[in-house]
This record gives sequence, C-alpha cells and structure tokens, in this order.
Amino acid sequence: MLFPVAGATFFIADLPTEDPSGMPDVPDASWVEINETEALGSLGGRYDLEEVHGMSDGPGEGYTALKGAHRPDTMQVVLGLDPTDPGQLLLFKAYRSRDAFPFRLLFSDRITERRWFAMVLGLGEVFDAANNVMRLQVELHPATIPQR
Repeated sequence: MLFPVAGATFFIADLPTEDPSGMPDVPDASWVEINETEALGSLGGRYDLEEVHGMSDGPGEGYTALKGAHRPDTMQVVLGLDPTDPGQLLLFKAYRSRDAFPFRLLFSDRITERRWFAMVLGLGEVFDAANNVMRLQVELHPATIPQR
C-alpha cells in the first residue's frame, strides 16, 4: 500500500519531557496542528559501521563488519511562516527548551500515522527569492524511534 504525503497533517503537543523513554498516551485534545507545512523531510536513521581487522593468512580473511550504534537522522521541516499559528508558536517554545516534545504525522487516510519525541535543534527564517513568502525551517532530532 502506498501512502500519499499530500494531505498529511503535522502536530506537536505541549507535553515536554526530559526522559523520552517511551511514547505517552497523548490525549487527542493535546495535539496542536502545525499549519503551512510545505516539506516534511525524512524520518529515519543509520547505524555506525564497526570494522574489525584481525590477523589473517590471506586476502579477505580476518575482516568482520558489524552494525554499531544507531544514530537518528535530523528531520528538516519547511513551513510557510505564520507568526499567529499556534503550532508554529509551540515550535518556538520547543526550540527554546532543552526537552523533547511529542510529534505526530497523520497521513491523508486519517489512520496511518507516525509518533515520536524530538528535540527542536534548529529554527530559522528562510527568505529565499524576493517573490516568495518567508518560510520557517525547523530541524527536529528524534529522541525516540518513531512509532508506526
């Protein structure tokens, strides 16, 4: 099954935590939609490569490659800047906080979603070309593995 991104909605909840060891049950009323979403970036990660070289008798022997530590990728989100949007105001609050905040991406079928905690590591205004609207570029660093 394919999941179209068009029509997806992006949410944040004002429930920061210092210890995002699990995904809390966020009440539906706590989610605040972040409007003017233009690009959602990617949500994933990668493992470090651990290489072990030992003594060998011939070429290709004595070498082992293992997965190391998992490192989540930083998710870059681009929004049309709206200083009156409650979701964007909450992003500014999360940016000024050291805590991780819950995020939710709800796809257009209104069933499929991703939930995770993330720290807002970057937030900046993008001016781009003179004939474009100002944008808000946000960098989210996942603190938990996204729940599907």
